[in-house]
Amino acid sequence: MNVRDTYIQYRTNPDNDDKSDAFFCSTNCISLDELNELLHSDKKIQADILKSRRATYAKRMKKIDASLFRAAEAGDTKAAELLYRRFDGWDPKVVAETNNYYNFTDMVKGLRVKKASIKTRPM
Repeated sequence: MNVRDTYIQYRTNPDNDDKSDAFFCSTNCISLDELNELLHSDKKIQADILKSRRATYAKRMKKIDASLFRAAEAGDTKAAELLYRRFDGWDPKVVAETNNYYNFTDMVKGLRVKKASIKTRPM
């Protein structure tokens, strides 16, 4: 793996956020000057790091999303509100402009009724 790819992998890992470029250089046996030359000459490297980080976080967020769905289904109105905001493209500016406010308490009550009716159906 080349220095560029190794650096992208290093910066993609959230565990390295508090570590310096000097630490990267010392652990990978390259000079700080060499790394600085790479960072200044490669205009696309920061975009590639961001793209890679987003892919890493997307994988990790699946667990959070699953937990959020379970909490909303169990009646947690804050979890339901966050779900609708997240997946509905909720934007506070648009809500204020259109007065399109959700009543999350009623939505969660509806989820509870639906869940209860599914549990009581005969198989």
